[in-house]
Order: sequence, then C-alpha cells, then structure tokens
Amino acid sequence: MRDWTISLSLLLGIWLSACEVEKKKNEAPPLPQAPAAIGTKEKPNERFEYERRQLVDPTTNEIPSGIHQKEIFFARNLQQKQSNLRVQEQAWTLAGPANVGGRTRAFALDGRDEDIMLAGGVSGGMWKSTNGGSDWKRTSQPTVINSATTVVQDPRIGKRDTWYFGTGELVGNSARSADTPYRGDGIFKSTDNGESWDILPSTSSNNPASFDSPFNYVWTLAINPTDEFSDDIVYAAVYGNIVRSNDGGDSWEWVWGEPNLLEDTSGDLNNSNASFYTNLMITPSGKMYAYLSSFSSSGVSALSGIFYSENGTNWTDITPDGFNSFSERLVMSYAPSNENIIYFLVEGTKIQLWKYQNGNWTNRSNQIPDEDSQFEAFDSQNSYNMVIKVHPEDPNILYIGGTNLYRSTDGFATSANTSQIGGYDVDNVNQLYENHHPDQHELVFLSESNQMLSTTDGGIFKTTDNLAENVEWRSLNNGYVTSQFYTLAISKNENRNEIIGGMQDNGTYFKSDAGTNTNWDSVLGGDGGYCASTPDNIFWYMSFQEAGIFQISYNADGGINTWAKVDPSGIVRESHLFIAPFVLDPNNYNRMYLAGDSAIWRNKNLTEIQKFKQVTTSKNWDVISTVPDQDITALDISTDEVGILYYGTSSGNVYKVTGANSFEPQEEQVFGQQGYVSNICIDPNDAERILVCYSNYNILSLFFSEDGGQNFKDVGGNLEENEDGTGNGPSFRWSEIIALNDDSYKYFVGTSTGLYSTDALVEKETSWQKEGVSSIGNSVVTMMDYRPSDGKIAVATHGNGVFESMIKNTKVVVSKAQQEEKLKLTNGYPNPFKDNFHITLTLPKQSEITIYITDVSGRIIRTLLNTPQFAGDMTATWNGKNDNGSQVKNGLYQYLIIYDGKTYSGKMLLNQ
Repeated sequence: MRDWTISLSLLLGIWLSACEVEKKKNEAPPLPQAPAAIGTKEKPNERFEYERRQLVDPTTNEIPSGIHQKEIFFARNLQQKQSNLRVQEQAWTLAGPANVGGRTRAFALDGRDEDIMLAGGVSGGMWKSTNGGSDWKRTSQPTVINSATTVVQDPRIGKRDTWYFGTGELVGNSARSADTPYRGDGIFKSTDNGESWDILPSTSSNNPASFDSPFNYVWTLAINPTDEFSDDIVYAAVYGNIVRSNDGGDSWEWVWGEPNLLEDTSGDLNNSNASFYTNLMITPSGKMYAYLSSFSSSGVSALSGIFYSENGTNWTDITPDGFNSFSERLVMSYAPSNENIIYFLVEGTKIQLWKYQNGNWTNRSNQIPDEDSQFEAFDSQNSYNMVIKVHPEDPNILYIGGTNLYRSTDGFATSANTSQIGGYDVDNVNQLYENHHPDQHELVFLSESNQMLSTTDGGIFKTTDNLAENVEWRSLNNGYVTSQFYTLAISKNENRNEIIGGMQDNGTYFKSDAGTNTNWDSVLGGDGGYCASTPDNIFWYMSFQEAGIFQISYNADGGINTWAKVDPSGIVRESHLFIAPFVLDPNNYNRMYLAGDSAIWRNKNLTEIQKFKQVTTSKNWDVISTVPDQDITALDISTDEVGILYYGTSSGNVYKVTGANSFEPQEEQVFGQQGYVSNICIDPNDAERILVCYSNYNILSLFFSEDGGQNFKDVGGNLEENEDGTGNGPSFRWSEIIALNDDSYKYFVGTSTGLYSTDALVEKETSWQKEGVSSIGNSVVTMMDYRPSDGKIAVATHGNGVFESMIKNTKVVVSKAQQEEKLKLTNGYPNPFKDNFHITLTLPKQSEITIYITDVSGRIIRTLLNTPQFAGDMTATWNGKNDNGSQVKNGLYQYLIIYDGKTYSGKMLLNQ
C-alpha cells in the first residue's frame, strides 16, 4: 500500500478509457413510478393493518372505543391546566405542501358566488377559497376535531351567510384502521359565510367516554330551499336517524329512523340496531328522499330502505323490488334538468345502480363497470368511496365514482357509452389518471355546466369540459394543505430549506430550497415511505410501500441526474412493513440499515449499486441481526459512537447492536414490554442516551435510558392519564433529543394529539407542554427531523402538511468520521481471491473518489467506483468481472484509487 507515481502515458490511457465510459452514458431514464396501494386490488388492507397494529391495546388487541375523541378532550384539559405556565411558545411555520391536497369529503360552492368554495378534509379541518381555488385559508380551529364529512349552505336569499358542517366517520379515516370509527364532535355552524365556526352544543355531548349520541357521526346535512324565510330549519342524516332542527341547530327532533336515539340515555349506542348508514337529499322543489341501511352495529336494522316525503314528516317506503337484501352505504342524485329523475348508487350484497322516475324503478346495475369491462371494475372500498351526480343539462349523462370516476351518456342503460374519466390511469391501474386522483367523494357543477369540480383522496380538481372524450383536470390544491404524511427528512446542510416526505395515497414529494416556497414536486408514486438525505444534498433516498427504496441525485437545474433502486433482493416484498423503516449511518452516509421483516439488513456501500435498474439488488446487502416471529418496527444509529444501533419490534422488545458496521456485530436485548415500538431516538451527542416510543393505547408510552440501555425509566409524565399508561393519553409516534450549548436539553414528542416538548425528563413527573397550539393544533404528528448545525426542525402531520421551526443555541454534532485526519487504506482481502476482493478504507472527508481495476499493463478493465463518497469507513468489492460483465482470466491485477488529488494502489491475485 503506497502512493503510486503514474507515468504520463498511463494517465493518458486512464483518461481515454474514462472518456469512452462517459460516452456510453445516456441521458438518465425517467424514474419508474411505484405501484399504487390506495384502494386497488393490491391489498389495501395491508395499510390499514399496519396502522391498526400501532394503536391497539395489547391486552385486548382492539383500539379503544372512541379513543380519538377521548384523547382530544384529554389534550384540551391538559392545555387548559398549563395555559398560564408557558413563558414563550416556539414559533411554527407551515412549510406546505401547498399543492398537494388530502382526503376531502365535504365540499360546496357559495350560491351567490361560485368563486367562493368551502372544503373539508377528513383530518384537515375546514378551508375556504374566495377566488375559485387559487388559494385557500383554514377557517376551523386546529384544536377541534378535524373529521369534516359534509358541509351545506342555507340556500335561501338573505340566509346564505349561514353554513353547517358535520364531523365523524364510522369507517375509513386514515388516522385509524379501516374498521375503526373516527368519532366526530357533532355539527359546527358559521354565520359569517364560513370565516369562523362554532360547535352546536346540542350536538356535542361533552362525554367522550362512550358512543352516546347519533351526532358522533354525521353523514349528510340538508336545508329545504322552500321553507319559510323566517324558519331556520336544517336536516341532518346522522347515525341511525334523520333529524331536524327548527331553530338553527339549538335543538333537534326525530324525523325518521330509529325513534329513540336522541333520547337514549344508555351512554352506549354500539349495540344499537339502528341503521349504520343514513342519507338525505332535498330537491329544489322541496321533495325529500331518505335512506336507512339494513346494516347496523348489531347486525340488521329494524327499519331500512329508501323513503320519500313531501313535508319531512310523513314518509313513504319506495324501496324497489330486487334492492339489496343487505345494504350498506347509499348515495343519490336528482337530475337538475328534471328533478323527477333520481339515481341511487348503493353498496351491499353487491353494488347496485337504480333509476327512479315518477314512481317507476329501473335497475341499471348490470352496466356498472366490472372485471369483464374495458375498464377497471367499480370499487367502493367497502362503500367508503362513493359519489353519484347527474349532469345539469341532460338527465342521461350520469357520473359515478368509487376508486375511479366513470361517465355514462345513457344513464348506464348500456355499457357501450361508458368512459373512465378519473382516478387511476385507464390503461395502467398502477398509475394515476393525469392530474387527478383515486377515491372519489364529491362532484359539484359550476354555472357553466360542463365545468365540474371533483374531490378525492388527493384533494380538489377541476375540469372545464366534463363531456370531453379525454377529460382534462387541473389541481385546485393551491394552499389547501390537508396532505397526510407518514415520513419526512430535511437537508443536512445548514440554512437549506429542502424537505422530502412520504404521504399516504400521494407518494413522495420534494420541497426545493426556494426560500418560502411551499409548492412541492412529485418524485415517487404509491404510498410514500421513509426518506433520508445526505450531506451537500448529494443523494436523496425515498421509498414507497413495502420498502421499494430509491437513491436519487439532482442536477443543477433541479432535474433528476441519476437514480438507483437499492432495496435488497432475497426478501419477499410483502414481508416488509407497509411503511418500512431505514436509516443512513451518519458516520458513513453510503451505509444503510433497513428493517426488513424480522431482520436488520445492512448495505455497506450504496454507491456501488448499478444505476437505472428497476430491480432489487444483492449488491453489498447482508443481514446482521434477526429476531424470529417479530417485525422490526423502529431503528436508529449513533452519531457519537460508530456502529451503535438500537432497534425495536412489534412485540415491544428493544435490542442494542454494537459493531453494527463490522463483520461481527454483537447484539443484546435491553428492554421490553408488550406493545409496538414506533420510534427510537439516540442522542446525537451521546450514544448512551436514548428515548423509546410505544404507540399503543393503554400502555406506558415513553422510556428513557442514559446508560446505554442498562436501565430505563418511564418519562411519559403528564401525557399518561394513569400511572400504568391506561386512560385517554395520546398515542406516541416520534421523539427527538436536542442538545443545547449550555449542556441542557430540549425534548420533543409527536403524538396523536399534536406536538409536545419538555426541558427535563423527570420520570413520571415529566411535564410535557403543547407546541404549535394555533398551528399544528391536535393534528397527528407522525415524524420529525432535526438538524443540529443550525437548529432547524421539521414536523410531519397526518392531515395538515409539514411545519418547521428553528431551535436556538443548539450544540453542533461532530461524527467520529469527521474527526479523522487522513485516508486510511488497509490491505485488501482475501488475497489471493476466488469470488470477491474487498478494498477497505477510511476517508477523512467527503470527496469524489474513483477506483479502477487495471491489468498489469495499466489498462482499465473495470471502473469499480466513480462517485461522491462520504467521510467514514467504506468497502468496495470487485467480483472478478470487467465492465461488460464478463469474467476475467486468472492472474495479477491492480486497484487504483484516486481521492482528493492523491492516488493510492494495491495488487491482488485472482485464482479461480
């Protein structure tokens, strides 16, 4: 091992060889898009199960009934107790993404001015635009329950400043499992045209301990445009009932359905035989159509079907013969050009479509797209995604939506006149329809009837021609920040603004360094998974569901320069967690640790993986730890000490690995309790200090060790309602340890009721205080990322985008790798070799590095490495093949390393 003095002719030969290699390089092919996992045939239940496992009470394996409303009340009470204690609140700024919407079920236009729009995200609150969707502002308070499901304006002249929105989802909210309700807080009212909202006390029981009110779940709100002007009558389709208020929501009376629900004093409606799904529609002339499902919480409801009324008091059963014997959710629409024509779309025994006109029924069910049609089969995701609307000018032009959006020009009388106009791509169900999104919730026509607004799981979209052969859409998510994040990562470089994040349904998006710009760029599809960045933004890592991981480098113009798929072969994709954790080693950012099923996978040098290959790879991957019968759910790697790694599992166990970067890692279990480890955080300045989060309800949630895992103490403090972890405290999702210059600390935890911080961990006496009360509010905080160099911290929420702040007086972290002074090159091994020859070295700083394999004459036969390399120890491996992939002959070869203006070399003997 020595510096190599190279002859001029040899250098010229190397340069010419390198030029030939460069000529062979083509323009970077486009990054392949991930398969979508949202509402497709591709096992969407895996996402729901992933989320459910994090939350269940380990004792019962169930999510506690009504826990979201309970924890919100717990958070409110805690905040009220501490309102006079806080000296100064950290300032939090919304970072976007302004152009990526989330799941939107509530949407309406102002009847006086269609440029005024009100929209509600199921976990993002109520929003308003006054300029046709060019920008939006949030109008509901972040501290209220955010599950907006329906909104209505009083349509009568002189009353149009009055609006109502309902809350609560019995199925499907993305902050919970699919089969777990997201309990609402009743109905909110605005009398200033949607600028502010107040809860209607008559709809809020203030008793989150049980499901005790039909207003916990509001399906639809409606107002009769023909009612007397002096009346403030509003109708609501709620759990089990159609109800009416004659005084603007101050009191309510039963109209139809289960007659005793409003007066039920049992405190628990879970065993009621009332209809699970209800709906109500009122036509312009005041005709009323109501629906009650046969499906109920206890099995079958006592009263179900479709009903008609002309006065809201007397109801007639008009359910057609052949209607589903078992019915779930139903949506309906009248034809604006002839309100005697009504269409009904209902899920149940099967999906059905019915036309009703002047007392006559026609079954159009057989023409709904199915698996035999030219389009993907209609899929309502167990009735969650359902919409139906009739074109304003033609009663035969009918739009129905499930995961996809379909149009028929003959009311689905035949299948020949059907088109797919939104959702997934018509020709490729793994891609999205251009500028649109799957999972349909609402359609609204503008005064120009061929213009239409569509709300989906991706926000709000508009078309100017809903009759076009190929309908074109554009996004109106211009500041409508309701995106639902799983993960995020920020730039490692001081004073940089880049953020990358993975979102449910919307894939992975990237925020550039353009100052306060809050528009983000789409990078990768599917459900967005874990992300990571490297110093100087050389590489960004991102993933989609089940650990499809990519390495990306950007050019100076912001375009993708190179990409490589880096996830390991040798493991079945479905074995990964739906959102699989990975980390980069801060002592060598080319080294990755991945939680793969029941094993920790390590890649010792990601830069050696071949670019532009859409396949998994075995290159440099090995398994360093296994825990049978457990999923690895969280991991972190030390900055302070090289090779210290902690990981946690779905069974609640925590393990410590020493020498994780070495050939002989050592492992021990250091902690365990029944539960799901959602996050492990190692103090960047001291590998002995770690925080462990558990996300389940009804167990202790946060533990701290300051002696490398020998001892742990409970530090959940006032976020635990009871000393044993039971009660209505929040679910813990993430934690950060921030060292300050005065040797003190600041700690953050992200929970299901927002962000909290403390300056001291005092075991059970730890006092956590709410952060971002007026910005982050009670949003579910799923992840954080922190940069010690300048104190920047970013917070990902599930429903309200990303927030960021700057922590003052932070202590700068220096990794062990950055403390090296010069390159260290050890003798390569094995030598002689048969299969693989390993070149190991330690780099003192980040720099470009090139490694060539030459024959004894100096002719390059293989460019082993030519890429930026990060400080720290690294290994490059030669498998005895040339650049064409052909095996070379036995004999003597040389490796040539060019790094930081110097050249190093060595020899090896191939003997197969």
